[in-house]
Amino acid sequence: MFSKPLFGALFGAMMLAAVPAQAIDITHDLGTTSVPDAPQRIVVLEYSFVDSLAAIGVAPVGIADDDKRDSIIPAYTAIIGDDWTSVGTRKSPSLEVIASLQPDLIIADTSRHEAIYDGLSEIAPTISFDSLTGTYQTAMEAAQTIADAIGKGPEMAERLETHAATMAAFKAEIGDVSAWSAQFLIDNGEGLFLHSPVSYNGSLLTWFGFQNNMPTPDGHTYEEAIVATSLEQLSEVNPQIILRGKYVDPGLSDSWVGQPVYDTIDAVKSGHVFDVTAHEWSRLRGVLASEKSAADLVNIVKQLKQ
Repeated sequence: MFSKPLFGALFGAMMLAAVPAQAIDITHDLGTTSVPDAPQRIVVLEYSFVDSLAAIGVAPVGIADDDKRDSIIPAYTAIIGDDWTSVGTRKSPSLEVIASLQPDLIIADTSRHEAIYDGLSEIAPTISFDSLTGTYQTAMEAAQTIADAIGKGPEMAERLETHAATMAAFKAEIGDVSAWSAQFLIDNGEGLFLHSPVSYNGSLLTWFGFQNNMPTPDGHTYEEAIVATSLEQLSEVNPQIILRGKYVDPGLSDSWVGQPVYDTIDAVKSGHVFDVTAHEWSRLRGVLASEKSAADLVNIVKQLKQ
């Protein structure tokens, strides 16, 4: 027979095992979702959500990595490893592959995945945030809510405190840039896309103190946040600094060199066109990503002030 102390310990363990884990209600862009306590099998459908998990040392089991494993940069894999399953593209993730992973939480993008939200929710509890068209502040708020959902709220709060201090140090090093207008754009070889003041990068540049010559739209649709443009429209915006992310080299804007309309843009005329890594600046949008962008800005501003 068991001794009384041993029986008591075994009975207590059995009772604890019988108590179901407590769920938590998470409010997000598409409603309120009951998320199981400390989910372990997490699928993420945007790079910024990989960033949020990496910021607190959590590895997802599935990532919408656009079928390109190297799109998950070393700064992330150094933390989360490389033992995840690709669930396809961010635009059209595979519900079948997601279901096969038996997730207990899916993190979706509001702009991309609202139409398949019900299908995702049938697979697992799904929470959704506006990564594609959200601002820098939106990304930071989403990171905290994601951490709350997986039982890592205090860890993220601490990481965001560190992040705020890191970004403040970068801002102090950059100094007063309010006299300059800066424009981030993407050149994919076939078109040019300006990131407006309500985009992630546009709002990040504004946070650092740069002016933005684009009109500030009322909403946050993709077309308002990221605007397809022409040479003539870029000339009208006429930024003093261009931060250019090229997905191909040479890009479309390289073919404009020598054209009077292009050459008279302030940034071009003064030699203030700076190439940055398109993937990291345009797609990642998170805690670690913004720190990498800020480090790039420090080096760019040093060149401007020489």
